[in-house]
Amino acid sequence: MKAKKGPNPPQNVLLTPKQERFCQYYVECNNASEAYRMAYDCSKSKWQSVCVSASKLLRNPKVALFIAQLKEEEKHKREADRANVEQVLLDIVNNDPADMFYNDEATGKPRQRTPLQMSRRQRNAIKRIVNNRGSITIDFNDKTAAAALLAKMNAWLSPTEVNIEGGNEGKVIMLGFGKKKGDE
Repeated sequence: MKAKKGPNPPQNVLLTPKQERFCQYYVECNNASEAYRMAYDCSKSKWQSVCVSASKLLRNPKVALFIAQLKEEEKHKREADRANVEQVLLDIVNNDPADMFYNDEATGKPRQRTPLQMSRRQRNAIKRIVNNRGSITIDFNDKTAAAALLAKMNAWLSPTEVNIEGGNEGKVIMLGFGKKKGDE
């Protein structure tokens, strides 16, 4: 694993290059001992001393501050990636195959758009394009699967309220999957 060239530490925090690499590796693997081994030469060190040194380094306020900054940046990247995935799934769900055609002004006949004539959102909905000797076939991504994935990502199908307070005297609440009483 190679440390990515990440952001510099905040202006008031001066870290050594090895400390910076430790922080970057730690955010990447979330294992202090492993990050310490990757950032420092530990070839002659015992396992216990590596663990102790890594723990001490994590407790260093400057290192902790830089790790917090790196984690915050990673969080923002994941949120942006999630937004991109949701947009592509929405493009698949909202795709109208009729938008793949236009009326040719010269002939008045409908013509199929080339991929370069389609918007990015229209292209997102396409699974594949097959050209079989001039006969072009466009297969679209599955709208139902995209809608189900969107629902799962956003917990749209989850119950919004579960009553775990009283009012269930004599009733058994089963969580998970399995046979219900009377199902045989």
